[in-house]
Amino acid sequence: MHEIGITQGIIDRAREAAVQNGAERITEVHIVITPVADFTEDALQMFFTMLTEDDDLFRDAVLHADHRPVAATCQECGDEFSVEAPGPTCPKCGSFNVRLDPEAPMVQLTDVIIDEG
Repeated sequence: MHEIGITQGIIDRAREAAVQNGAERITEVHIVITPVADFTEDALQMFFTMLTEDDDLFRDAVLHADHRPVAATCQECGDEFSVEAPGPTCPKCGSFNVRLDPEAPMVQLTDVIIDEG
């Protein structure tokens, strides 16, 4: 259930950016989710709605999620490739022993669209 903490972190960063830019209201929050994430977009959407429903700054704000691939390396044959979904198999040898880029973020806030009044 760590999705609620991740979602709260997104909200906190969006709030900080919006306040620094004189926002009266946030209309959209844009994030990127990678295959490293161990949660679903649906979970983030649900918690975003739940955590912002009584917050005037986020009134009617929409969470937009894009999905981006990450680099992966097969631990069996050494092939390097890009993956778009969790639990990949190596396209060269079919191994499930695949390591996703440890530097890749699970989720990243990319944009906050605000209404300045």
